[in-house]
Amino acid sequence: MRYKFLVFSLLTFLSGNVFAQSELVGEAPNDSIVVQDLAKNAEYFSKGLEEKYNENYPVAIWNFEQALKFFHDDDASMYELSELYQIEKRNTEAFSMIEQAAKLNPDNKWYQIRLAQFHLQNSDYQSFMDIYDNLLNDEPDNLDYLEAYIEVLLLVGDYDKVIEKLDIVEEQLGKNEYIYLQKVQIYSERGKLDKAVEELEKLVEFMPDNTRYLAMLAEAYRKVKRDKDAYQIYLKIKEIDPENQYINVSLMDYYQSMGELDKAFEEFIAAIKNKNLDYETKAQIYDIWFQKQDEKNVSEDAEIAGRAFIETHPDKSIGYYIIGTVYYNNDDFAQAKDYYLQSLERDKNNFITLYQISLCFIELKDFQSVIEYTERAISLYPEQPLFYLFNGIGCFNIKDYEKTLKVLEKGRRLSANKELTANFDTYIGDTYHVLGNKEKAYEAYDRVLKYNPDNIYVMNNYAYYLSLDNKDLERALQMSGKTIKAEPKNPTYLDTYAWILYKMERYTEAKKFMDKVFKYDKNPQGVNYEHLGDVLYKMGDTKNAVKNWKKAKKAGGEVSEFLEKKIKEEKIYE
Repeated sequence: MRYKFLVFSLLTFLSGNVFAQSELVGEAPNDSIVVQDLAKNAEYFSKGLEEKYNENYPVAIWNFEQALKFFHDDDASMYELSELYQIEKRNTEAFSMIEQAAKLNPDNKWYQIRLAQFHLQNSDYQSFMDIYDNLLNDEPDNLDYLEAYIEVLLLVGDYDKVIEKLDIVEEQLGKNEYIYLQKVQIYSERGKLDKAVEELEKLVEFMPDNTRYLAMLAEAYRKVKRDKDAYQIYLKIKEIDPENQYINVSLMDYYQSMGELDKAFEEFIAAIKNKNLDYETKAQIYDIWFQKQDEKNVSEDAEIAGRAFIETHPDKSIGYYIIGTVYYNNDDFAQAKDYYLQSLERDKNNFITLYQISLCFIELKDFQSVIEYTERAISLYPEQPLFYLFNGIGCFNIKDYEKTLKVLEKGRRLSANKELTANFDTYIGDTYHVLGNKEKAYEAYDRVLKYNPDNIYVMNNYAYYLSLDNKDLERALQMSGKTIKAEPKNPTYLDTYAWILYKMERYTEAKKFMDKVFKYDKNPQGVNYEHLGDVLYKMGDTKNAVKNWKKAKKAGGEVSEFLEKKIKEEKIYE
């Protein structure tokens, strides 16, 4: 609208001059040239505006430049060119134009404002403030001017002058929201918290039902250790706006700091159920809450929180994941699986849920599902080695050993963690042993023990396999001894130790450790009975040896290929 007014005024001026010209023909021979130039100026100016509105900036620039050729002191064209040059990244020319326009028409506030912005861009803060000093002298109540001026004062760090300006304006305008907020910001940034509190108290007195400012005051009270005052403000907010989106979180934090954990937990659950609080904040406070809790009531509290999430956000995955993890931690893997599946229905690509459900299926020995879900995870997160490990475990347990090795070797190459790499090597060793490649198996076990010499799982397997090969029995006994020292009541480790002693023909000692196997294992396996039978046979007790071989046959499991023959002929075969 401003541009149309300028064009109209100029054309009116021209028409007046043309009319005067017709009465003075012959008296001023140059007047017709002046009038023609001004008419051309107006014509190009008008075209420039039209092209500018159509965003044809290069054409608009050309027209304004032509307008200036016909009227060199055309400050309006200079103003327009300044804006267009800036759009076209011709900043030096843009600055020059607005400087000329402001000199020609120093009373035009729009010129002064644009010139001030250029000074600000050039970090010439003093020139900026000089211009705004003049603008504020003309319009002392203009809050836009005041805000821009104060921003620069803050930028240069002249806080005292900011406060001085704000005080002057406050005297002129009276109580004002903007002034209070600016003072609060300044006092807070300068560490004058008591002063910030004073200004917030004034603001709250001025706007007593504004819950945002009440919350700011409560937070300020907490910072200056006026917790009881903060608490009263929180209660007031809750009275004014019971469903305020942040009040439950604030009260939760307050009660926690006061050690009133039951009340804090009530507010925590209320925050989850608060429909005005955004979901992302709820997820964050869930993490914060459980980071601060001891393990005593975690499971019960987590279940309550999880069910609150399901009630309030049934379309989100987090509640189902939480309940699934509660069941998982309580070893109820079947229930855990069901909730993890519901979580994945709502967020099918969630990394942590895919991780947890993979563990869950491993515990349930549902290895086909382990493979299915880890393959999905690998397709989504191909650089994450954990899923290759889980996939390898699944393949191993369905006896697809070639695929097991392929997956485990790839995952091992991706692993940058020594402990995780050791886990890969453990299963790689087991797989090579099943495939009969004992050299590769022992290499893998050696890599594990090099990283972790106290890995009792690997030591047990390694020792047992060496005993089966009648190889390095002293080393095997030493490794097995470490396992039963670590877990003296573990039947598997005791059986391995006894079997190595058997292989070393130390039958009396072997019998002693086999007795411990049956003492600590209420459900012995076939291999345990067979080993005891073999020890008894070597000790000359054939009758009891055969009796235990028969028990081994009945128990089943991993027994030797010679078991039937030993029973039939009542003679040991190895």
